[in-house]
Amino acid sequence: MFDFKEQLQVGKKGEQLVKLFYDTQQDDGKRKFIVKDARPDEQLKGADLMVISNELGVRYVEVKTDTQAKDTSNVALEIQIVQDNGNKQIGCQFKTFADFMFYWIYPTNELLYWQPEAMIPYIVDWIMEGKYKIIEAENKNFFSRNLIVPIKDLVATGLVKTLNVSYHLLEEVEANPL
Repeated sequence: MFDFKEQLQVGKKGEQLVKLFYDTQQDDGKRKFIVKDARPDEQLKGADLMVISNELGVRYVEVKTDTQAKDTSNVALEIQIVQDNGNKQIGCQFKTFADFMFYWIYPTNELLYWQPEAMIPYIVDWIMEGKYKIIEAENKNFFSRNLIVPIKDLVATGLVKTLNVSYHLLEEVEANPL
């Protein structure tokens, strides 16, 4: 069983890392982006951050932090949540309205990112084909079903990109307690 408080803290570090990445992007010495936490109603729909720029307007970002991907070379894509009372919901891979999904391969400097809506057909195919294992992750009041996909197969879709952030951003995230 995952320790929800511990996983929440690690997840917050992932959000902090993505926020710092955007905050450090400059054009002619000026910040290119303004990053804010998504409002509570936006968070319920699957966005963690709101990114604003003159070029792109407003974009929403969801950030996931995967603590096992470094060792397994796989990511866990949440496809369903089942509450203790039996209620079922679609998982974040299907419900997020965010424009971009970021996956931090914790504790490395590697981030994967993609547009969630574009990945849905691939995820559905993978489920229908039984291509990858689906595992259940126990939490305090629910469990989630996660499709375990090799990182190389995500990247092979052409939709998933890799971003390597600077190590000083990692150090800053680790140095700042939440």
